[in-house]
Amino acid sequence: MKIIVVDDEPLVKQYIVQCVRDAGGENEITAAVTSGAKVLQEMKANPADVVFADITMPKMDGIELLQELRRQYPGTAVVMLTCHDDFEYARAAMQNGAKDYILKTEVSADKIRAVLDKLQSSRQQHISESAVQQIGRSRFLRSMVEQSEDMTPVSAVDLQENSIYLNERAFLTVFFLNQGQNAEIMQKNMQEHFENPLFYAYSEQEVYLLVNIRRNAFAEEQDAAAYFYQCAERLNGGIGCSGVHHHFTNLPKSFAEAVRDFDSRFYQVSAQKLPHEIHVSEVETCIMRATIKLTDGDIQGGCADLERLLQCAEKYKVRSSFLRETVQQLFSGLAVKLEPELQHTADAVASFCTFAALCEAVREGIAVLQRKHGVGYSAAIRKALDHINVHYAEDLSLNTVADVVFLNRDYLSRQFKKEVGVNFSEYLMSVRMKQARCLLENSSLRISEVDLRVGITNMSYFSTVFHKVFGCKPNDVRKNKQSG
Repeated sequence: MKIIVVDDEPLVKQYIVQCVRDAGGENEITAAVTSGAKVLQEMKANPADVVFADITMPKMDGIELLQELRRQYPGTAVVMLTCHDDFEYARAAMQNGAKDYILKTEVSADKIRAVLDKLQSSRQQHISESAVQQIGRSRFLRSMVEQSEDMTPVSAVDLQENSIYLNERAFLTVFFLNQGQNAEIMQKNMQEHFENPLFYAYSEQEVYLLVNIRRNAFAEEQDAAAYFYQCAERLNGGIGCSGVHHHFTNLPKSFAEAVRDFDSRFYQVSAQKLPHEIHVSEVETCIMRATIKLTDGDIQGGCADLERLLQCAEKYKVRSSFLRETVQQLFSGLAVKLEPELQHTADAVASFCTFAALCEAVREGIAVLQRKHGVGYSAAIRKALDHINVHYAEDLSLNTVADVVFLNRDYLSRQFKKEVGVNFSEYLMSVRMKQARCLLENSSLRISEVDLRVGITNMSYFSTVFHKVFGCKPNDVRKNKQSG
């Protein structure tokens, strides 16, 4: 077990450390400090399993430290050390959650060993009980997410039975994806403003975070969601927040609100415009048809089904986490069976925060399939695409490209939309945005230089379109590059 020793008397502290070492066993002293404040600093960097704490210390005494450890690190056992044999000291310590109480005059390696053996036995029993509690809690939280019709209202007893330490002060639910370092980022950014955090992994991809808002943490309670939205700039895949609630019975509502907020940000529409029914069968049908056709060699037919997939997803606003996961699995499979380059598309789909960015990645995958297998575009459209991909930074227009490919402007417009799936201006802008992101991530050019390099002269317009496509501002990409 990891152990911290705290005593404001250096010689006493050294003696206790030596007794712990002499006690043997698989124990490690991670810190020996002289104040409660230093204990809390050490716990942030490397949480301990056991803290041996002097009960009478200046500024923050042992009881105050015990209370703070119980609040922030409920899994850490605290053993109080004192020169006093007054029962009131022992009772105060035990009432506040101390696991044991030792007189300094009785401290020895044997005494420390006995206490640690007792704590280890209790810890193993707690781990066994926790496994059972975890199963029950997962079932309870799943019922919150799925909200079955026969579900009874949530009560304080339900929370207690499922070891959920939420109180009826202001609370909210946050929804995010289990990707990269998302969970670690969320954990690091909570302690100052939130308490009683509970992470619940509903699936391999979907994670819910339930927290209380600390008193006076924000000028307005609703600012709590804005705080998490700022964290979203460093997350893969975005974030969704519920409203602030004050009663346990609103738990299911808060879970639903977080998901709807996540999806509304993904599709960039208000939550009120999202359908209440979940339509996935149409998307699954498109996925199945595309997979069969592509693996059977019908590249053009399979690519057409991928376009229908995007149209269907946009029409029904299916759950964004479901859409990302299924599209990612599709392209990972195609990367193995058809074209390894498609793994790049699969990886990109998982991290995008908006539907527009996901569509861009899918269409890039379609272009790879068509290019590698020599199908899809007529000679004129292929020439038009090649010209755009080379001259995107110039003052391009539909008229200039029509002259290059020797087609009537209106005919080119219709044929371009028919074969490529988007109109000329949308495709040109997508090429410019991809190149802009590449420059932001791989060069030291100023943002005001990047927009000019990709053919956009209005910096405000550039920032607006970039945010619409990628779900973040150009400056956010540059900050992530610098922090990485």
